[in-house]
Amino acid sequence: MQPKVYPRTRHPVSRKNIDPDALKVLYRLYRAGHTAYLVGGGVRDLILGREPKDFDIATSARPSQIKKLFRNCRLIGRRFRLAHVHFGGDKILEVSTFRGEPDLEDGLPEADEGGGVDLQIRMDNTFGSPEEDARRRDFTVNGLFYDIGDYSILDYVGGVEDLHRSIIRTIGDPDLRFQEDPVRMIRAIKFCARLGFKMDRATWEGMVAHRWAIEGAAAPRVQEEIARLLESGTACRCMELLDDSGLLEVMVPEVFAYLERADRGQVPEDPDGQLYSRLLHNMDELPGSLRARPLLFAIMLAPLCLEAGLLGTEPPDQLVRNVMKELGPRLGISRKDQERVAQILLTQRRMLPRKRKRTFPKALVERSYFPEAFALYRMLVEATGIGEAELIWWNERLEELRGTGQVSSRPSPGLASPDADERDSSKPRRRRRRRPGRGGHQDLVADS
Repeated sequence: MQPKVYPRTRHPVSRKNIDPDALKVLYRLYRAGHTAYLVGGGVRDLILGREPKDFDIATSARPSQIKKLFRNCRLIGRRFRLAHVHFGGDKILEVSTFRGEPDLEDGLPEADEGGGVDLQIRMDNTFGSPEEDARRRDFTVNGLFYDIGDYSILDYVGGVEDLHRSIIRTIGDPDLRFQEDPVRMIRAIKFCARLGFKMDRATWEGMVAHRWAIEGAAAPRVQEEIARLLESGTACRCMELLDDSGLLEVMVPEVFAYLERADRGQVPEDPDGQLYSRLLHNMDELPGSLRARPLLFAIMLAPLCLEAGLLGTEPPDQLVRNVMKELGPRLGISRKDQERVAQILLTQRRMLPRKRKRTFPKALVERSYFPEAFALYRMLVEATGIGEAELIWWNERLEELRGTGQVSSRPSPGLASPDADERDSSKPRRRRRRRPGRGGHQDLVADS
């Protein structure tokens, strides 16, 4: 099958917007006689006028041939052999050989006792043609190629049309694609939220039907995708879509159970059941300097800690440790980050008002985790409406210290208290919780 070819005059991708090192790799492969394409999300983002996060390359050259062309190349991967070409500033460009259909020497896997068949692809070192490679990718909008030879876009899967229609659609049967790699379900949600796209109806229904397959995916891959959702700047929307699809119940059942209790009015600290939505909305507004994973994980765990009694009269250390012990490994929080997350959460108690006249805890302000702890404190005040006077007190004391040079005079992102009108207008509207795949997602699903 021949691809639909969009010549340079019919698409907006320009070499001036492509990373110079990516161009070097593309041209060296091309001049050595190999086919070389810019692929995936980089092409998608360039067509949409967005700045790509990555510039991945696919080629007809085999991994050993790539390594011979680049002294700064390292071969990695077992499931699929990849070439990493290293440049200064810790920049790595990923170069892959065109993939073909996986070689199942012994046929399809045998069914288990329940009659199910494990279709996950765990070895994928079969090389193929550009068309086969395109059809092995996850979504149509990620299956586009930019040809450095004539600067055209090659489309084997209808990705350009789906980009124009703002639709996320699997390449091929979604039931099969999600069973091959369940992590694609999380990625579908990430792309919908980040790009503001809708999801093809068959893709949505396949995701809902196979949501429990995520339990069989490699834990580190799932954990990394969760962290990326939190870092995306669209965490609030991602959480809604995870909840609507039923994936949240499988991936983080503790958070799903909390939302169920809060929705029934069983969490006094969250009377309207919207604490998570407000916190995640505020998380998405954080400046990049504060969007580090320890703070993002602390925000994720804060409602559970509040429900467990974080701001109560009992010492909070053990309850925070218990929450970290239960959820830290599930979320993939490293041991180093677990300690920082715990300190961010425990600091919330030290910011509470006291009956006696308090002295300013200068030693606390000097702690490395204080900016993150204070950012969470401000978010909790904004989300609950409780403690606004105390927040003002903290801001005034911090301004005094900055004026005397005892703390950094550089304004700390997120420390200024917003006007009440601005805060109220930024709160997400109340959203009724829905069962997986039923109703309420019509704004997300597009009929083909």
